[in-house]
Amino acid sequence: ASIIRFAQKVGYSGLNELKYTMQKELNKNSSSVHHSDYSSLLNDNKILLDGLFNITNPTDINHLRKLMVQADRIFIVGLNLNKHVAEIAAHKFTTLGLTVQALTNYDTLKLYQSLSKESDLFITISLSGNHKQLSTILADFKKNGSSVVLLSNYEQSLCAASANMTLMIPKTDLLHNSNTISREILILVLFDIIFHNFLTEDAKALQTFQRTVSYSKLNKQDDTRDGLSRLIDLL
Repeated sequence: ASIIRFAQKVGYSGLNELKYTMQKELNKNSSSVHHSDYSSLLNDNKILLDGLFNITNPTDINHLRKLMVQADRIFIVGLNLNKHVAEIAAHKFTTLGLTVQALTNYDTLKLYQSLSKESDLFITISLSGNHKQLSTILADFKKNGSSVVLLSNYEQSLCAASANMTLMIPKTDLLHNSNTISREILILVLFDIIFHNFLTEDAKALQTFQRTVSYSKLNKQDDTRDGLSRLIDLL
């Protein structure tokens, strides 16, 4: 009874309204503390993403798109920890109608040391760029006339010496949450930038993507299929 009278005296209708208000405040404080636990990680990720967009030259992305369109075969090279990133990226670009394959081990790479051609493009992920065996293989690709594009933390490296172009990935070393951040996210975002360039600059690639991917919405003015073709695609 004393608590109820107190609640009414300080402006509440009764105990229930007081309890509800107090619970809201407790939840808000708990949420604020919980968020602050990860604010440093969030800030580091924002720094990295801002850095990636700032150092990525649109002219280079345009040039890479043209290399990819001109290539008969595109290989995305990702070894060890970069294996799954290469596979995800390769699958994504096949939705644009490109011939793309992920190369994820040295045995397969060695096959192309003698089999690579001028019409081949090798997009290679190596953050350090200083793997000696990989650099030797890339040098052979270049000798065969193939184009090599390197995704790396370093502009100058053993692998960069054989690359036609190097696209930079921001380093995480100096950040507070360096051990927590998944570097693969930055590589995937860079591939998203390249992919976005296709969708905005290549009408053929856009139409192929819209017809291939179930979650893509095809604009009516872009849909040149007849009724039967639409039905077959839906099935």
